[in-house]
Amino acid sequence: MLKKFWFWLKRVYKGVKRVIFPSETVSSVTDSRVSIEMINDKIKLIKGSKKDAINVVAYQKYFVFLEKLGLREDFSVVTIHDGLVLHATIFRPLLINKNNDKMIIFCHGLTNNRWSLFYTMHLALQRGYQVVSYDARNHGVSDKSFTTLGQIEACDLQDVVDYAKKKYQPEKIGLYGFSMGAATLIFWVSYFAGPANSEVVFATCEAPFDRFNTQWKRVLGSGLNYYWKHFLLKKVIKETLHSSREKLERIDPYLVLPQDLPIKLLLLHGLEDAVISWQASFKLHYQLSKNKLNKNKINLYLCCYADHGELPFLGDNIPNSLRWKKRKRNSQYTFTGLFCNYLEKNL
Repeated sequence: MLKKFWFWLKRVYKGVKRVIFPSETVSSVTDSRVSIEMINDKIKLIKGSKKDAINVVAYQKYFVFLEKLGLREDFSVVTIHDGLVLHATIFRPLLINKNNDKMIIFCHGLTNNRWSLFYTMHLALQRGYQVVSYDARNHGVSDKSFTTLGQIEACDLQDVVDYAKKKYQPEKIGLYGFSMGAATLIFWVSYFAGPANSEVVFATCEAPFDRFNTQWKRVLGSGLNYYWKHFLLKKVIKETLHSSREKLERIDPYLVLPQDLPIKLLLLHGLEDAVISWQASFKLHYQLSKNKLNKNKINLYLCCYADHGELPFLGDNIPNSLRWKKRKRNSQYTFTGLFCNYLEKNL
């Protein structure tokens, strides 16, 4: 019990520190170290082990190695919406196979940067896919602006897609987004997916939110924690998003969902997500499933024990933690197995 208490206290401290003092000026793998330490602590707690499951330094060396081989290239994209400069990186795989002409574009979450999804990026590179990751507006080393949690960011993503199609000419493109990046993908699917972007064949959304107001109420909750949570949320919106609650109230991925999905959609969520409830993904899945034409285009996987951003790690390190659609239905997949199998079938 004492061990669990100290883990919880450490988690709260690091989480609050990360929200109030986000790392937005340096775009580095090591910016993920704090959150990875928290995930390692949780895996140790659940598995009863003492060894770290994830080694950030090893992943950093891997990407440095790609740079030395000339398989990493930085580039920038100017947004059509307001002329901001977004900084991005393309990685090419060491492995030569049939996947080399296929690409996956990654969209990170709030207060993160282009390196934040390095674990999943690494899995794609290991299987021969090209990977593009970029700093969203107001994040990393990209130009500063207001953040709209995915709405305007979807237009930025289209600019990145256009640039990648023209310069690198991939045969097919897949999209992967986490949190704000997942919401960005939902807006993009609603606004841009279709014949004009026929190369894009799927979007994988990890921990998306459904509606801003619903998310606001979920995070605040009730009781003694309400007031300090309210204070932190207002601080994040003002100082990190450079926006206000009134402006963000109009941001609802749920309301822009297309009736007929133009591409395949995979939803992923942790059942212990304290930032965005798994019910958000379930609600998005339920709404899209009402149309029978979407039956073979959409899937939802839930992960036991996983908090916000933990699903890939716990899905690989905790056996039988993934659930398909309903909470009671088991899946034999690890996260790596699920992700790579999805790529193989759809890209």
